[in-house]
Amino acid sequence: MLMRGFSKVDKEGRIPIPKNMSREVKLEPGQLVEIKVQGPLSKPFLIINSRKTAR
Repeated sequence: MLMRGFSKVDKEGRIPIPKNMSREVKLEPGQLVEIKVQGPLSKPFLIINSRKTAR
């Protein structure tokens, strides 16, 4: 599956996840997510994974 969405960084530096994507992966308010930066330094991208617990 591939879903594409857009979101703007707010004044506090937060990036809201679009509701349709949040519903699709069943994210709950307060749920822990893991955020990684991956790819070459010239074009890095973010990966977000839902987590049950921190490592």
